[in-house]
Amino acid sequence: MGVTGRTLGLVRSHDQQRLRDRTLNRRLDTDGYVVVRVADNDIIEQALDVYQQCDSGIDSGYYASIHSTSRQYKEDVDRELQQIVWPPCDRILLDHQCLVAAMMVKPPTGSTVVPVHQDWNTIDESRGAGLTCWMPLTPITRVEGLMRVLPGSHHYLQGLRGSPGFPNPYQEIAERIDRELMIDVEVQVGEVMVMDGRLLHTTGQNTSGRTRVAAYMNAIPEDAQPLHFYRRDDGGVEGYQVDRAFFTSFNIGEQPTGELFLQLANYERPTITMPDLLRMHRSTKRPLARRRAASLLAPDRLQSETVA
Repeated sequence: MGVTGRTLGLVRSHDQQRLRDRTLNRRLDTDGYVVVRVADNDIIEQALDVYQQCDSGIDSGYYASIHSTSRQYKEDVDRELQQIVWPPCDRILLDHQCLVAAMMVKPPTGSTVVPVHQDWNTIDESRGAGLTCWMPLTPITRVEGLMRVLPGSHHYLQGLRGSPGFPNPYQEIAERIDRELMIDVEVQVGEVMVMDGRLLHTTGQNTSGRTRVAAYMNAIPEDAQPLHFYRRDDGGVEGYQVDRAFFTSFNIGEQPTGELFLQLANYERPTITMPDLLRMHRSTKRPLARRRAASLLAPDRLQSETVA
């Protein structure tokens, strides 16, 4: 098939409506995230039971359940979380499906910093990216490692993102971005943070002495074809059309199975400097200010980082 920036969603797009509430949807489009109360204590307790009953075998260092090589473990977590925490999230989303659900865990020992990054492309992003639904199951304060984001960054940081390791054009300035531009987002137990997959985000080291647990769901439009991009050792990239089962069956680093629709001999992304980033950010004309959503429910062109 012919490959263009539009085909891969690597151009600035007008995102379709993704949240039922239009005010929240505008905030999501503008800032790249919203925080909404969706779950009661019973839902949280059920989800924590899943964490306790499904043994990852990992007791040190940050991990997400999809990082495991145990297919059974990944499938069990995905199945149970989709039954428990997806329904309350589904009520605020418009015509979306849950592609995969996982646990994101920060034990009290080991390295638990999640560096500045963007989430994988999971769909053609010409109509908008997949949504990350991040739901704390235990309290998260500064000592557990708050979520931090660069509001509006989903508008101008475009590119292919997948496994096992894609070029990161902002890697050299990631610490400055975090220190100088990113803001804390406080998400309480019972709330969900719905975030555009292109948004720059990070979480810090867990220094609380307690295990921090959050549920994660990737949501995509009901009519969207799931995708995964794989970067070979030689720098080439392959794009695959996959099914929902793919994300609980494949192991990161392995060549994916699925229908191959894209092959690039080499894929690089130009390095972004701090002046570059500030210039792109100013072009969005959005202030770097915290925006908390009101509760809705009570109980490149290829290889281009320029906004198109």
